[in-house]
Amino acid sequence: MNINIATRLSAAFCLAMLLGACSSSSSNNDNSIASGTGATTTPVSSDRDGTIYRQEIPVARTGDTIVVQVFEPTHLEKGKSYPLVLQGHGYGGSRETTAPDGSFIKRLNDAGYYVISIDERGFGESSGTVRVMDPEYEGQDLIGVLDWAENLEGLRRRSNGEMMVGSYGGSYGGMYQVLLYSVDPKHRLRVLAPDITPHDLTYSLDPNNVVKSGWGLALIAGGDTPILSLALGFDPTVVVPYVTDLLQRKGLRQDTTLYETLLTAGITNNFPQSGYNFMRYHSMRYFCDGVPAGPQSFLLGTPDQLSVAPDLPPPADVLLTQGFRDTLFNFNDGLHNYECLHAIGGDVRLLTHQSGHILPVSLGTVGLEDPLDPFYEALTFPGFQDAGGTRSCGSLNLDDVQFAWFEEKLQGRKGALDAALPTGKDFCLSLAEGDAIETRSVKRGGQSFDIDASTPQLNSLLGVVGSLLGNGVRDSLLLADQPLYTVPAGGAIIAGVPMLHVDIEGLSGVEQASCTTDVVQVACDPIYFLAIGHRPAGQTRWDIIDDQITPVRGFGQHDLEMNGIAERLAEGEQVALLIYAFNAQFPITWSRDIAVPAATLSGSVELPLLKASDIVRDGV
Repeated sequence: MNINIATRLSAAFCLAMLLGACSSSSSNNDNSIASGTGATTTPVSSDRDGTIYRQEIPVARTGDTIVVQVFEPTHLEKGKSYPLVLQGHGYGGSRETTAPDGSFIKRLNDAGYYVISIDERGFGESSGTVRVMDPEYEGQDLIGVLDWAENLEGLRRRSNGEMMVGSYGGSYGGMYQVLLYSVDPKHRLRVLAPDITPHDLTYSLDPNNVVKSGWGLALIAGGDTPILSLALGFDPTVVVPYVTDLLQRKGLRQDTTLYETLLTAGITNNFPQSGYNFMRYHSMRYFCDGVPAGPQSFLLGTPDQLSVAPDLPPPADVLLTQGFRDTLFNFNDGLHNYECLHAIGGDVRLLTHQSGHILPVSLGTVGLEDPLDPFYEALTFPGFQDAGGTRSCGSLNLDDVQFAWFEEKLQGRKGALDAALPTGKDFCLSLAEGDAIETRSVKRGGQSFDIDASTPQLNSLLGVVGSLLGNGVRDSLLLADQPLYTVPAGGAIIAGVPMLHVDIEGLSGVEQASCTTDVVQVACDPIYFLAIGHRPAGQTRWDIIDDQITPVRGFGQHDLEMNGIAERLAEGEQVALLIYAFNAQFPITWSRDIAVPAATLSGSVELPLLKASDIVRDGV
């Protein structure tokens, strides 16, 4: 258990023991389900078929108007009650307006659920600008949606009188769930199913202080603006208004604060402190850690008032699903959400799949990655990533599991979840499309391998060239591809979170000394991109496992998690540590410090190679 969370829960428990006589029926502790014919605020007056309608919801606290689509149960019966499920779209999307046969909403309606699909603030027909799930804007708007829904005809309630409500959606459609769960003072949302959802946006956008510029550009440009040409050497006070106006005229209503943060990060190669504090305040980690957010001061954007305290929400039932191939919100995000929510309490599960956020562009020319192309064979081009798979974990269809989750948690249909999810409360770790294992825990670290420090690793412009050189040069001369492990007979499985212990040193020692002074610092900024690669016996090219890249920045000792990975390895296959000074997921945020042409990396990496005893079931 996270020590911080454990300490806070312990304190809360002690206080509850002292004050227990004062109240024994707090709504925050009642997760029980009322009967299907229980009392409702607005009962169903007569049998009728359900309808679908558009609804505008004014939110007085923000001045916004949120537009939703209400999908009533397919048939409503007098005297019966029906739970509510919220649906949210991904970033750049909009609400669902129809429920065709075969859709998940139709499936819920037929099973007796209300569904409300939401145009999040700044998207679709809802007013306002997009502030990336801001507790003071999007959070208050979502509370307004629940307040309006209190009067739905025949809305089912818990035994404490609170509405019976669940939620689902992926990416931004997962972020709204954890935000509403955390900020609603009544904590009405207690059944969640977020998919590919971040834990900490500062980790997602600025991992280990290296700006994830591939995704940053995708977010601010929407793939439709030549942001790359603006990204280097421009004054943010000039670039931000230009880009904001251009994209708003194209219908993108992202807040100026977001543009200022991401463009400044790309231009300066550093995430601005105010933007960092802004993103942390908008993350689940803010509520998990219980640490107040830092101050914000923007040149052009509007700072938060920091009016929402970082209080732990009460226990909830949360079905987390995360993609191993996701390069924006990677597996570690799902694991950190799991550890926080599991420590709070409730029924919390974590399942994985082969989908997620897949960068939509390629830096190569058409046909560059044809294996018959000799030019491609001569390069070690660290591309964005391979295509993703489906939302399944082995043979488990995660939409079916999600439906069973609502059936058991909102409808009280016992046994529905066990039938759909044979792994129970264990983890389902997806190794490939149609291939998964069941484990009782997620392994961090494992077998340790030394990093060969005998050859300096190129950095900055030389490093970019070195990252593109052929495997032979990288293997034999640069030691940038370092084989660590050869798979024995019978094969192996690597699944979990590798741990990195690396010391980055300058070639002369002068670099580190200059970086510890208060005067102008020079030659202080090496940046490397590390990955775990594998290749079958007889092949020369390394493939990055799950396309997961872990950046490291600055001289000195770094002890950190690498991105989580999961792969089944064949006999004779090799596993390596791959070291780059450039990766296409970070196209403009490699080291710009030409005074550090190279550095030495030493230390070790721990790989989560599983033993038979680590696996409950091989083949889910």
